[in-house]
Parts: sequence; structure tokens; C-alpha cells
Amino acid sequence: MALSSPRALPNPDVILPRLNTGTTLYLGGIWGHVKSGQTWLASDGPRFVISADSMSVVYALNGKIYVQDSRGFAGEVTTYPFVAAGRNAKPWVEIAQVEVKLICGIVAGSSGVGFVVVIGTEIAQFAVENRDNFGKWHRQLSAVLRARAILKQHAPVLYDKVFDAVLHQIYKDVKGHIPESVTPEIVAFGVGVVVGSVGKKLAQGKFSLLAVIFVIVEQLAIRFSLGVLPGAIKITEDEYRRMADQIVSQLKAAGVTIHDADIRKIVDEVRRHPAEIRKAFEEMKGEFEEAKKAAANH
Repeated sequence: MALSSPRALPNPDVILPRLNTGTTLYLGGIWGHVKSGQTWLASDGPRFVISADSMSVVYALNGKIYVQDSRGFAGEVTTYPFVAAGRNAKPWVEIAQVEVKLICGIVAGSSGVGFVVVIGTEIAQFAVENRDNFGKWHRQLSAVLRARAILKQHAPVLYDKVFDAVLHQIYKDVKGHIPESVTPEIVAFGVGVVVGSVGKKLAQGKFSLLAVIFVIVEQLAIRFSLGVLPGAIKITEDEYRRMADQIVSQLKAAGVTIHDADIRKIVDEVRRHPAEIRKAFEEMKGEFEEAKKAAANH
């Protein structure tokens, strides 16, 4: 019986987000397991595995996404001439599962264009070469989403008019939604979607907007959450105006407009819930202060 041939995956931007990247395909013997993040050689070249199980394997090759039934994939990678020598001759880098989710996000974000056009290279190579940036963006977005979750109940205007408003600026070129869950894989997919939608150079600017959220929460936390009772701190109208002007200016730089009535509501939320504001600030502090120090040293 002839082995099945690979076929182009239809609508990869729709299908990839649903793939389970935690499963494996067991080949046995010296071959072991095929799993996401590995590269396997076949006659058509190096195949970067996105998902593998007993039914099928999804992989990237030459800028396209393919699917092949598991029997066909196994037959091609284990019988390809000199495959063992080829694998030993080149140090294939295995990508972590969270990085595979990021890659899935890049493919989804580049819908209708193709990821090679967006990133200019093979996807696994791109992930390895840009690990530092991806790691930073992943940590910062995770911190912002954790802080956002803290504020959802106690500071809904701050949640909506600052956190969500800035996140929508970051994701406005993307069909998908802002990540809600803060699991490493979901956040990685969210980072990848932005990179895929605008490309690496513009993504740098997009993710820099996260710092706007941190700066605003930092000034609120320092002003209103220094261990006093909720609502105890009073500010004069002049003090309020200076703070409001800063918030308006900071959000404007991120492309966000906020009205004075909303700022007054935010200040009232912060005065009534200083502990939650402080907790949200502490969630973000480590990641963004580290970035500020790194920028100062360059």
C-alpha cells in the first residue's frame, strides 16, 4: 500500500490555534518520538513539526504548512537515504512547546500573506534568532495580563480605559482577540499573532506600548497605596490636574484618548482600593524595571 503524500493545510490561520502541540507520534527503535518543535529530514527538505500524534503530523516546510497522515510521515522520515547522517551533520535545534505556540500565532497573524513574507525566513530559524525579544515580550504581556485580572473587579475603569485601551492598540491590526488566560502557551500565541500581523520591526514598537500601562499604574500606586487606609489620601485639584495631564499625555503617546470624567473615576477607584493597585503594580514591576535599566545601559 502506497504511503500518503503531504497536502497543504487549508486555512492554517484558523486551524493552527486549535492544534494540540503536546501530543507525540512514537516511531520506535532509534527514532523515538516525533513531537512539536523538532525538525525531521525527508526528501523534500527539513520539516519543522508543529503538531504530531498517531493520526497526523502538521509541519512547516519552505514557507508553507502541510499535513500528512502519521504513517506516511513516518515512512518518509525513517527511509530517507542518509537521514541519520544528515541529522548528525547539522545540529537541529529543538524548539520548546511554548515557542511552537508563538510560531502558531505568527502563522495566524500573517493570514492571507504568508509568514515568510512577514518574517523573511524559515519559521524555526526566526524563532531561535529572536528568542531574546520573544522572551521579553512574553514576560511583559504576561505581567500586564496578571495585573489586569487583579483590577477587573475593583478598578473597572482603569481596567477598561487604560489596560484594555492600550492592549487594543497593540492588537488592532489583528483579527484575533487579546489573550484572556495567562497560561504560557496562550500568551505566546498572543505575542506571535502581533508579530505575524505587523512583522518583527513593527512588533518592537507595538510591545513597547505595554510600558505605558506600567508607568500609569506606577504613578497611581506610588501616590495612593503607601500603606494608608482606603480612601484616606486626599489630593488638591492642582495635584489632580497635574496627574491627569500626565495620564492624558502618556495615553496619547499610545494612540489612546481618555476623558477627564474617566480619570476622576480611576482616581476614585485607586483611593478606594489601594491594596489591589499596589498588587497590580508589583505584578508588573520586575519585568518593566528590568527593561528600563537595560534601555538606560544602551
